[in-house]
Amino acid sequence: MTEPKYEVRRKTRAKLRLPIGCLTRWFLLAALLEFLCFGTLCASADSTYTVQALTIPRAAFSGQSSSINDAGVSAGWYQTTSGWSAVSWSAANELTHLGTLNGLPNALANGINQAGSIVGFAFSADFLTSQAFIWDSDTGMQPLADLGGGASLAQAINADGTAVGWSYDSAGVLHAVQWSASGSLTDLNPAGAISEALGINDAGDVVGWVFPAGEAFSHAYLWRHDGVEIDLGTLGGPSSQAFGVNNALAIVGVSDRPSPQLPVAFIWKPATGMRDLKMGTNSQAFAISDLGRSVGLRVIDRIGVPGLTRFRGTREILPDLAPDKSPDSGPTGANRCGTIVGSSSNPIPTNGNPIPAIWTKLTCD
Repeated sequence: MTEPKYEVRRKTRAKLRLPIGCLTRWFLLAALLEFLCFGTLCASADSTYTVQALTIPRAAFSGQSSSINDAGVSAGWYQTTSGWSAVSWSAANELTHLGTLNGLPNALANGINQAGSIVGFAFSADFLTSQAFIWDSDTGMQPLADLGGGASLAQAINADGTAVGWSYDSAGVLHAVQWSASGSLTDLNPAGAISEALGINDAGDVVGWVFPAGEAFSHAYLWRHDGVEIDLGTLGGPSSQAFGVNNALAIVGVSDRPSPQLPVAFIWKPATGMRDLKMGTNSQAFAISDLGRSVGLRVIDRIGVPGLTRFRGTREILPDLAPDKSPDSGPTGANRCGTIVGSSSNPIPTNGNPIPAIWTKLTCD
């Protein structure tokens, strides 16, 4: 993935797939010429959200909650010196370990649906082999089919159990793929391209990105459930990537803009096309709820990485677990109520590692 906020996950996945172009590197290296914090970019005392750390073992030093369903159950992972563990958290913050696959001692959970089925990937200690999985409480963790390249990952799952992600083929080419509820594999890759699927809604609309054959940059992409494929374009720059889609077919992600402007989070709708989501320069949006709440982050040089949410035209910075430090949060998912999950800098110890976090408010959206 391309989330600079989640260093462990970024490094892990970088070993498992091809680079996806300069947009990723841009977010890791970009610096904004901002030295002060104004308006909604500063954490405020009247924030509608409060933040809480999700349960992880005392030996764990980093982690993330990746996705949350409407029942308040979320899925993610934590890391110890022994490796990475895929887990879920109940609405009461009770931790469940999801296990792993035979021969692959590490696992990360990425997506959860309303029924509590979870998808992610298990991987070897040397990062060279990975296998997409699906988990539910009856059968435990089960491997998903791949394209024969020794590396695959499931990223998201919808209400009927259809999952999406990516897989390498035997020639080492990265393909966007889809798994049906019965486990059958469909290759979504446009001919000659490199691609990845990152989100799916309940209608079966899939979003991600595609590197067209012979091109140097990725474009955000939509595979509609009716078979129509749409290049979502960019906001005037060379690259874009789509990360999340809701049941109203609103899509969020990140796009370059014409130089020297920095990238921004975007929202795409069928009626309007791609537009700036108004989360600020050097921002990314990772998910959008069915009511239209977007979540993401913004990288601000010399200030930090504030987690952001935008709902009905209002942008809000999310509080950090360590408010005495520079902002360092990354929300990754939101449910219909507006409960948000992700990671935030750990206040204890003072090593700055992100740990799983949940943001809640008194009233639902």
